[in-house]
Amino acid sequence: MLLPALLLAGCFEPDSRVTAEPETETVEMPKAPPADPRRFIGRWAEAEDKCATDWYRFWADELRTKTAGLLCDIRPPDASFSDEVIRTACRDGNRRVADTWQLSYSDDAREMTIVGESGRTIELVRC
Repeated sequence: MLLPALLLAGCFEPDSRVTAEPETETVEMPKAPPADPRRFIGRWAEAEDKCATDWYRFWADELRTKTAGLLCDIRPPDASFSDEVIRTACRDGNRRVADTWQLSYSDDAREMTIVGESGRTIELVRC
């Protein structure tokens, strides 16, 4: 019985995954993409205590509000892009209204003022 076991043991080679030398080459992690320069992206409200109940949510290409019923597409930026001028197309009932908004920010970008072409002004704080 011992002889067949020894013969079988000689037929098998050790697993190369176990006997191989460990890899010594290191691979650098890819660099993180740059932060999005559009400061308006995020959740905003007219006051901090309204962040949970009456917010404005900006994405790169859309704005939604919780209670005002506002839904706007933010049009792609042109070659002279800045986050201080955005072109919007908002839904007002069954019609779409195009507008250009001027945005200004506090020094710490925690407050934003939006002025539409009509002169309507909205003051928001970051939530």
